[in-house]
Amino acid sequence: MQYTFSTRVAGILACVFLAGKAMAVDTTKMWSESDDYVQLEAVNADNAHPVVFSTEQLSNLLQRIYKRVDGKTPQPYFNEDEVKRLSEALLPVFSKSARGDDVQFVTSYRPGGMFFIPRVLNAGRLFVENGKLNVLVGMCGDSLDMAYYHVTGIKRAVNHGSRIKPSAKLGCSLLSGNGAVSVNNRPDWISIDIAAALASAPEKTYQPTPGAEASTTFQPAASAPTTFQPAAAPKSKPSPTVQQATPPVQQTAPQPASPALPTTKAEERLTVLKRLKESGLISDAEYEQKRTAVLKEL
Repeated sequence: MQYTFSTRVAGILACVFLAGKAMAVDTTKMWSESDDYVQLEAVNADNAHPVVFSTEQLSNLLQRIYKRVDGKTPQPYFNEDEVKRLSEALLPVFSKSARGDDVQFVTSYRPGGMFFIPRVLNAGRLFVENGKLNVLVGMCGDSLDMAYYHVTGIKRAVNHGSRIKPSAKLGCSLLSGNGAVSVNNRPDWISIDIAAALASAPEKTYQPTPGAEASTTFQPAASAPTTFQPAAAPKSKPSPTVQQATPPVQQTAPQPASPALPTTKAEERLTVLKRLKESGLISDAEYEQKRTAVLKEL
């Protein structure tokens, strides 16, 4: 009994010692929030850039991205703090992006929100094509050895994902649902229809896409609009207006002010659809299909 008691005491003291060591870790040798970044990368693509968003719209879109880790319950790919910081950081970068640019991002967070736990990284790329925000990730809650950087002066490579093939060791799978659709049946790539997503507030929990494993095939547009500019969505009543950065073709002079909002939700949605069609963001067939769906709800 005495031996057992002594062993327990020694174990407790060891735990206290290790906890103290963990609390005394030199945080300058770890990834910090200030190391997070958003940047442009020149690629061989014809994206619909530049894009003008509001922070509210970017927040809406980013909250629709969900992941699954090791078959567990789906959870947001970005936490609330990441969504806030990333939506603000992406705003100027998207607005100055060119057709041949992808937007790369790296955000970090502490698992469980515990301050003494080293940050882990989410990393990937974003781009707009055919009215859809494409999200392609290369890291999912991965750790990065900053001690290596402080010793060598060289940071270990961050994986921003690739259109060519998925990352070999991605720690999660992105999910179809909440307005997001898997692209090419890949676990690292989803797309979100911007106009459809901004028509409503994002759900607070994961909502799977009806029909289970929904997926789409990525097909770059032959001629994308120069600028895609959704109007800011009101906070009290989500009712976005998506429009070209330039006035409609039929206008003979720049429109001095935005027209008054429609009096009903159905009229508002029909107005949005009409603008999308006139701007060339959706085809005639898509316009008629969505218009018919709205009229059936009356």
